[in-house]
Amino acid sequence: MSTIFPSLDHIPAFHAVMTTGSLSAAARDLRLAQPTVRRHIEALEQELNTQLFTRAANGLTPTTMAETLLPLARAVLEEAAAMHRAASAQKDALAGVVRITSSRVAAAHVLPPLLSQLAKEAPGLRFELAATDHAEDLTRRAADIALRFTPPKQQSLIAAPLGAVKVGLFAHPNLDLPEPLDNLQGIPFISDDREGIILPAIQNAGIPLPDHIVLRCDDPLSQIAHIQSGLGVGFCQAKLATRLGLRRILPDWTYEMPAWLVLHEDQSRIARIRFVFDYLKTQLRHWM
Repeated sequence: MSTIFPSLDHIPAFHAVMTTGSLSAAARDLRLAQPTVRRHIEALEQELNTQLFTRAANGLTPTTMAETLLPLARAVLEEAAAMHRAASAQKDALAGVVRITSSRVAAAHVLPPLLSQLAKEAPGLRFELAATDHAEDLTRRAADIALRFTPPKQQSLIAAPLGAVKVGLFAHPNLDLPEPLDNLQGIPFISDDREGIILPAIQNAGIPLPDHIVLRCDDPLSQIAHIQSGLGVGFCQAKLATRLGLRRILPDWTYEMPAWLVLHEDQSRIARIRFVFDYLKTQLRHWM
């Protein structure tokens, strides 16, 4: 008896509805008409012989089966994207697509000049950048190269240590702070919200915790933007803070984040990916 597999044409619609939360948002994301997305969902339900969503006047609600199938759909799309990247150029050519994943701060403030230089040295390269603070799964080819701040555990990955990224406390030069400043008491402070990283790091260093928190936010990019605005003192990578012209607060204290550049061992045999990996491995040590 033949096995009927779900059409790959329908899986992007299912994934988009699950990740965006609605048909209309999925349609915008996929650049399709909303009725087309709906037809893909209905066709997938028929192929799988299961209900993926309950319909209501206010939209679609995922079923338990839809939640179960979401990671599988994501894996299928990641593998399909990796297949497309692998076919985008010959194995030994410095041309084609290289997909990189990094933190949002690195994507915004560290990688742009490096990718710009890479594009000059190898004009045939094209880049995809997944800016996320969550680790993408390289074993499933979610990306070709990853910049990570947690050590990789899978044996199939090649990891180049980049050393420790030094993080300190910084403020806008025009922020009015008492002199001399030897603690964080009474000064406007920018902390994380639910991540629980910043305050424990300060406490573990034996520094009295700040008592005037003006902003709580878990997005490091937003934290840095508010430091730049002069709202308060907060965490920032030391080299980045220097480039942004920020003022160091409590300069004797430093928080270190070990960093690694990672790729799958199979991808290391592809010339364009190895070229980008080796370039970033050398340059990131100076930029971070």
